Amino acid sequence: MDISAKRVFIFDVNGVLVLSNLGNAWGMAAAFTDDPPQRERIVALYWQMGGIDRGSKIRMVQEKIIGRPFREGEFERRWERFREFSSRSMMSAPLGRGCREVLTCLGKLEKVRVALSNTPPAQLKDVLEQRGLNRYFELVRGGGDWPKSASLARLLDDQGFQAGECLFLADGRGDLEAARLSGVGFVGINEVAGEFGDRRGVAAIYPDLAAWGEENLGLKLAE
Repeated sequence: MDISAKRVFIFDVNGVLVLSNLGNAWGMAAAFTDDPPQRERIVALYWQMGGIDRGSKIRMVQEKIIGRPFREGEFERRWERFREFSSRSMMSAPLGRGCREVLTCLGKLEKVRVALSNTPPAQLKDVLEQRGLNRYFELVRGGGDWPKSASLARLLDDQGFQAGECLFLADGRGDLEAARLSGVGFVGINEVAGEFGDRRGVAAIYPDLAAWGEENLGLKLAE
């Protein structure tokens, strides 16, 4: 892959920079129920919602697993409980292999580094600061109750970025759809169980950022 024409590198956070997807899946389950079998069903559903915004995930669990409309204030309670559980997961999960090295190298190359996540802005800012990752980014954009496609389109519009100068590195099908809609190049990282379908619009897939950095940035990283 020739990345010399790319000026802006956009990184998904959960599953790419911070390996918190498993913890977040169980956090979503815990936000809804204490029943073990039902929690397992929620976790299984969570793995099918890669790159989907937080609000949509909560609504899908309510519809497909709980099977009734939200009662008054229930959506907000689920949202807050998941925020608590996902914060714990993101604070304690390991960083993706090569995370700091890739970001450092791109900084030395004077590239624009962007963190783009479905995690709400205040929570994302806190996590990146606590994990010592905030200093690696020129821009940080959180999300929430809107699709990643809207976040990416808004980023390009606000900053005046051209789609052709951007590369999005992410792990979810919602991320890929966002890249397709905006015309941004996409690299899959840490793909789980055929997450990217027919791989249309996927330039390449790597097991982690380290593998991408070794091939495209010439980094030499330990296993």
